[in-house]
Amino acid sequence: MITLRVTRHDRNEQLLAECQSSVIPARGEVLQLDTIERDGTMNRPSTMWRIVAVTLHVPSLQSAAPLDGMPLRVRTVEVSVLPDVTLLAGLAQAEEEVLSESRM
Repeated sequence: MITLRVTRHDRNEQLLAECQSSVIPARGEVLQLDTIERDGTMNRPSTMWRIVAVTLHVPSLQSAAPLDGMPLRVRTVEVSVLPDVTLLAGLAQAEEEVLSESRM
């Protein structure tokens, strides 16, 4: 498991999410961030973010072995994201289609 840290990549870098993950997302993919309550219900609508950069914190060969006896490994991955505007155009078009159908 790694710590996945999602940061908004613009003038004011803002931490959006941080969690344990077994996967490493790739640049160009879209992340869906959900805000959920303790009982698992959605608190508000999901937001979509396009990944623009992935940074792996890799220990160098000069690093000392951790005190816990675990081997050297990637522990943190930082993902920089921007709002996914490519999805907004598709959503706007779908809304227009629904409106045009309701006018008929």
